[in-house]
Amino acid sequence: MPIELTSLIIRTENLVSSTIDTDLVILNLPCDHYIAFDAIGRRIWELIESPRRVEELCQQLHGEFNGAAEQITTDVVYFLNELENEKMLRIVDAQSE
Repeated sequence: MPIELTSLIIRTENLVSSTIDTDLVILNLPCDHYIAFDAIGRRIWELIESPRRVEELCQQLHGEFNGAAEQITTDVVYFLNELENEKMLRIVDAQSE
């Protein structure tokens, strides 16, 4: 299911991670490879530790980083879809929260 602005998302638990300078490296055991996040990816990862709506995430990132709101939203939604494809996040059923 594609990630949308109204999606309630949370990161997958129990992934092994380590910080290297400002980057975050995560061992994705289900896919058997490492993934490195820059400072923005790392911030997104921090923010989705608990359930969060994508539109709220985009608004927060727009307040923290320079860039046009539309471009930030486009980039964040793309990034989140990639994380879902890698089984690193999931969409939460809002009724169960």
